[in-house]
Amino acid sequence: MPIASSANYGIANNALEESTIDPAFASSANERTETTSSDHGSIGAQVTEIPVEEPLGTIEEEYEESPSGSRLHPRPVVLFIGPVIASLVLFSMLGVLVRVHMTRLFTYHGAPIYGLIWAQMTGCLIMGIATRIKGILLRYSPALNLGITTGLCGSITTFSSWQLLVYEEFFNTSAYTHSRFRNFLSGTSVLVTTVACAVGALRLGQIIGDEVRLAYIIYLRTTHDERDPLYRIATKLLD
Repeated sequence: MPIASSANYGIANNALEESTIDPAFASSANERTETTSSDHGSIGAQVTEIPVEEPLGTIEEEYEESPSGSRLHPRPVVLFIGPVIASLVLFSMLGVLVRVHMTRLFTYHGAPIYGLIWAQMTGCLIMGIATRIKGILLRYSPALNLGITTGLCGSITTFSSWQLLVYEEFFNTSAYTHSRFRNFLSGTSVLVTTVACAVGALRLGQIIGDEVRLAYIIYLRTTHDERDPLYRIATKLLD
């Protein structure tokens, strides 16, 4: 019996040395083993059942080893707020300039349709393209994707100015000489045409985005080596 207990004790110590468990836990396990090594051989089986964490090589993508090399900790996720804020500010300013100048360009006496609709269509068109090439944008910069979709498209399109225009048409704030029924027709026309043109522009942008994404995938397959991860991704997407 004492011989079997000593052999099991040696196996347990080797398992503790090769594992990456907490040093405090390993120390307490050794103390318990030393105090009971003179007992029956069953104590050796109890020591060998100590849980051991997974080797570092099997989970190296999700965990990193501490400086002491004794315990595995989750790898921290760093969020860079600076580029996100800078991208939002820059693209928002650009979007406002596009909307203001485009509305002024298409607003003139005798225009067949109100000028704001062109800004709405432009923003929806860009948004449609961005939704289809989101993976490409995220590959280069998550801040770029956020700046184009939220900053640029969100600033080119406008909900408040559209609702103000609808209100002016429903209540005839320009004091045109026509009936209330025609006020209703004018307000409904602004609602329907804006929604229809915006949805159509969004769908057109998605079609264009699909073509851009396909061209990018073909470019990856023709310019990257087969061992390159980008080549495998492109092959998977294309197939």
